[in-house]
Formats: sequence, structure tokens, C-alpha cells
Amino acid sequence: MIVVEGTVGAGKSTLSDLISDHFRIPVFEEMGNPDTEKLLNRFYRDRSRWSFTTQIHFATERWNMIKQVSEQKHGILDRSIFGDKIFAELLSEDGSMTPEEYRTYEKLLTAIVKTTTAPDLLIYLQCHTEVAKERIDRRGRGIESEVDISYWERLNEKYDDWYEEYRHSPKILLSVNHLDFVNNAEHKRSILHLVGKALEDIHYFEIKIAEA
Repeated sequence: MIVVEGTVGAGKSTLSDLISDHFRIPVFEEMGNPDTEKLLNRFYRDRSRWSFTTQIHFATERWNMIKQVSEQKHGILDRSIFGDKIFAELLSEDGSMTPEEYRTYEKLLTAIVKTTTAPDLLIYLQCHTEVAKERIDRRGRGIESEVDISYWERLNEKYDDWYEEYRHSPKILLSVNHLDFVNNAEHKRSILHLVGKALEDIHYFEIKIAEA
């Protein structure tokens, strides 16, 4: 299992699709469930009302995707159950999630993580908040573009801290501030070379062939 992580707008889904196409690895995307965008729109309109519901939704969705990857023997996730808590911590700190809701969510997440196999590789996309916000506005997904930039700044800081402390698997950091791996062929080759090298270093393809 390969996990692509980073703040909202960093380019996780785009890179996941590129890796999937190039290395023939199936990708499981967090926006695959039609309920997801509906809940996100409600959440961004009223965080206090929808924080807990949205966090439970994402935790269970990611758990289901991990089970699907396990059934297929390999796959890419464009967000990780191991980074799920970042959002809940942020919402708890600003009062959008009550202490009771946070403790309930934390118990569920702990139970899920205990039954989850660590990924083979974490690919972390590091991105300036201003760049991520530009990409959020450009893609026009629901009302997330209306969210104040201070929320994205705090989220980005938490993600960087989380990456530094992450110890579940091998990891690589890709700075994507100035990369356009969709429209720039050189950027695309460079990023896929770095990912391919990381997969070779952990013998990913040899292991997956042996498990097939």
C-alpha cells in the first residue's frame, strides 16, 4: 500500500493518478463516494454541526479503502488513516468538535489503526499554503474555496509537524510548490523518477510480484 499525503490542495489526487497510470497500481480516492462532497459542503458551511459526522465518515471510508487495497494485494490511497487525526485535532482546538465528540472519534480511530497494516511507503507533498489555496480555488470543488486562508494555514502547519513525527513506514518528501506534473513533461518525469526510486529502494515491485 502506497499513501500520498499532504494538505488540501497539494495535488494528492493528481499525483496518485499519475503514479497509478505509470506503474499500473490501482488508486482508491477519498472523493470516490458521492456522500463525501455533500458532507464536505455541509462541513464548510457549519463546522460545529458537521465536524463529528464528517470525521467519522472519513475514518470509516479510509478503513474501507484499506480493506479494498488488502484484497487486491496493492494500491494507492490519496490520503491516510494515519493522518486522519490532524483534522480532528484542529477542529477540537477551535471548538468545532466538543470534547465528548473528540474522545469518541479518537477511540474509533485507535481501534481502526490497531487493525490496519502500515503502508509500504508514504509520499508526502509539501506545499506552501498560498499555493495550495490557489489550487483549491482553481478546481472549484463545492464551497471549500470560500474557507478562510487561516484555516488552511493551521492545517498545513499540522501536516508538516505530523510528517516529521511519522514513523509507521518509509517516507519521502516532495516539495511541489513549483511543480506542474500535469502540464510540464519534465516535471512529470522528475516526480515519477523520484517515486520509482523510492519504490525500488523498498523492493515494492519484487514483494508484490511474490505476493500475487
